[in-house]
Formats: sequence, structure tokens, C-alpha cells
Amino acid sequence: MTDIFLEYPTESGKVAVLKNASLMVPPGETLAITGPSGSGKTSLLLLLSGLQRPTSGEILVGDQRLGDMDANTLADWRSEHLGIIFQSFHLLPGLTALGNVSLPLEIAGEARPRERALAMLEAVGLSHRLQHYPGQLSGGEQQRVAIARALVHQPSLLLGDEPTGNLDHETGEKVLSLLFDLHKDSKSTLVLVTHDERVAERCQHRVRMDGGRLYAS
Repeated sequence: MTDIFLEYPTESGKVAVLKNASLMVPPGETLAITGPSGSGKTSLLLLLSGLQRPTSGEILVGDQRLGDMDANTLADWRSEHLGIIFQSFHLLPGLTALGNVSLPLEIAGEARPRERALAMLEAVGLSHRLQHYPGQLSGGEQQRVAIARALVHQPSLLLGDEPTGNLDHETGEKVLSLLFDLHKDSKSTLVLVTHDERVAERCQHRVRMDGGRLYAS
């Protein structure tokens, strides 16, 4: 992304969330984005995912300019190239672990969605929990389902918003190791927003956000 500005209108005028932000992540590598709450980290992830459009500037993911895509094209791009892991898991409570992981493949019309979801859940160590619903799983198990769902379609870009933020230290360490091992196998580009120094230290690159600006860290 290059020279990104993001402003939100308010009753008292425009508020600048991101200011002249530029960022480059080499393909297949890992980046941690740190900084205080309210500094613009999550907004940056939303821009990288195409879920938010900048006020100005250019976002290039691989050879795709997100600003050139309409809403339908962006949705297709996300289903093929993007995986997102949320702090609060965002699993569908009415679907089993297998159903949650196979759903993105089914929506995209992919072949053998349940077989691929099963293989991914086996990779995260949950082959014994396939038919359990999110409410029947521990926090660490739910996060592993979320990781499986994000990786099942082999995205080229993987985004994580505080992926260990709701987990205790021991569970967070296990989930973190799993995430980086799976990332290495998938050869995706991994960008993580985090307050956790353990997470940042595992990444090849890191930047800090403060006041809507990016700084080398």
C-alpha cells in the first residue's frame, strides 16, 4: 500500500484514521503490526482485506489493485486469495467445526469441500471434534477451527487481528506455534495485528502504528 489516507466523517468534521501510510510485505513473509489501541491497526487490516476503501492512496496485493475492483470482484478476490483470523473467532454457532471450515469452500463452489475441510481440521489436531459446535469447544479449539477455516482454501494473504488475544498464555503459545507452522507450509503472506510481544517476535518484520502513522520498529 502506498500513501494511504483514511478519513471518517463525524458531526464535528473529518477524523483522520490513517495518515500517509505506506507498507510493503515481501510475498511469503510475516509482518507484525503493533501499537496502542485506537492507533489504526484494525483499520489497516480492513483496507488490506478490501472490506474498507481508503480515502486516497493505492493498495496492491500481488498484482491486484484493490481500488480497481467493484464490490462483486472484491468478494470473489477475497474468497480465492484471502484468509482472516479474528480475535473473537467469528464461528457460526449453528454449524459444527467441519461445517464452519467447509462453508467457505461451499460458497466458492469448490470441489470436495468436506474432504478438504476434514484434512485441514486434521492438520490443526481437531479430527476428534469434527461434529462439535463452537459452544462445545474450548477457546483454543475454537481458534484452531478459525485458523483451519482461514487456511482451507490456500490463500495467498493471511490476516490476523489479535489471533491469541482471547486465549490464556499456554493455549496462546500452542495456537501461535500452530499458526506459524501452517503459514510456513502454505507459503502465504502473513500480516498480524497484535499487542503480544511473543507474536511480534515470531515475525520476520514488524512496524508500529501510532496516531494513524506507520513507523519502523
